[in-house]
Amino acid sequence: MDIQSQVKILVQQVVEAYLKDKVLENEKKPIAILLGYQSPNPTYVLEAITPLLNIYEVKLIVSKEWANSSSTFSNRPFVLLEEINQQELTAIIEESSVLVIPAASYQLLSKLALTMDDELAVWVAIQYQLLGKPVVIANNGVEPNVYQQIHAPHTVQERIQSYIRQIQTDQVKWVPLNKLTQTVEHQFTAYEEKQSLILAKHVEKAFHTGLKELVVPLKSKITPSAKDLAKELKIVITKSDA
Repeated sequence: MDIQSQVKILVQQVVEAYLKDKVLENEKKPIAILLGYQSPNPTYVLEAITPLLNIYEVKLIVSKEWANSSSTFSNRPFVLLEEINQQELTAIIEESSVLVIPAASYQLLSKLALTMDDELAVWVAIQYQLLGKPVVIANNGVEPNVYQQIHAPHTVQERIQSYIRQIQTDQVKWVPLNKLTQTVEHQFTAYEEKQSLILAKHVEKAFHTGLKELVVPLKSKITPSAKDLAKELKIVITKSDA
């Protein structure tokens, strides 16, 4: 066996060992991947999400067009965006920690920036935001390229950039496809270390909603005023890792 073949085998073994470690590390960390928008380069998109499919427990939500155009999903369980109802989607949202959208569109960008949930894909993204869960979107095909920057009217470019700035302010990660896996890993770490702050206004909202118990994340910090108000309103604040 020549040196080149030996090196190739060693590299393959290292990659397999790395993926095996990642699978064990993330076996209880489900993510959701939403393929609801088309891409001018679907092969590139599928190559970018392959590491995520191998590393994480992935909940796949795909459009019929994606499902029919690729064999990638033939051996993997998935749900069709056009056929799933909001109750089933809600269960996926609650079970997964990160939402990944590897193929975006101007429609998604503008509606997410304006919090317009008049289509199911945007509704899903907004639900993750409302639960404080990370959303990672690949900007390929949407971020203006150099020729578009040269020729497109300044007003159009500025409007697109304003939408991008807005979703980034809303803590959506807007990244190139080649940084998808790395960004998801970072977002997992940040989400796990996140400490929710429980304020008096949250206790007051719970009271007006009719709740007798407020269940908050295990790592939450409860302000003294929130504790005092909860005692006064007879609301029990319970910490849970569920």
